[in-house]
Amino acid sequence: MKLPTSIKVYYADFPFWRAEILRAGLYLQGIPFENITDKEKLSDFKAKGLAPFGAFPVLEVDGEILSQTQACAAYVGKFGNMYPTNEDTFAQAKCDEIINGCTDATETIISTFRVENPKEMREKLMDPSGGRLHMHMKGLNSIMCKDGSDFACGTDHGLTVADLAVWRLVNWFSGGKLDHVPKEFVLSFPNLKKVYNNVEDNEKIQAYLKEYYPEK
Repeated sequence: MKLPTSIKVYYADFPFWRAEILRAGLYLQGIPFENITDKEKLSDFKAKGLAPFGAFPVLEVDGEILSQTQACAAYVGKFGNMYPTNEDTFAQAKCDEIINGCTDATETIISTFRVENPKEMREKLMDPSGGRLHMHMKGLNSIMCKDGSDFACGTDHGLTVADLAVWRLVNWFSGGKLDHVPKEFVLSFPNLKKVYNNVEDNEKIQAYLKEYYPEK
């Protein structure tokens, strides 16, 4: 696959999975990119109508714009070996399924950000007896590591953009930044936990973290 001459990643200076799937994905494949995190630049970009859906992350590739997390992730993953090949279209769909599952979990918890009683709502969402967030996490857990390995899409595909999505999603939910969401909640799902640990222990990921988040 021919590499573009210029790649820019637009997102806030925050290690959220939607952006990290692109930043870390490019870094792990040795592909240079410009990391645009400046608030004024992001605001200007959006004001000019360059973000098709009014949200980030956005990729700018040789002057062309690409948005939507899953589409950007698949594009980045195809540069190297971080997305299943076209010879296995079902595996590609499974990779997309995992990423979209991360989106579902994200949207569900975001729905609690502006409610009067987030504690009560979040506890209901995490309830194993029908809680929507619990359902999303259980669903994610069930579709990953089907071969028993530590890789989201299985050993045959190794570390993919889906692994990166799960890694940062678990980090977000277990990092103490979401009030009333104990870290034990997401870590109680064994496949989510082992994918997180597998990515976190990766030497290149550790190098990435030291370079992009030296004080975090």
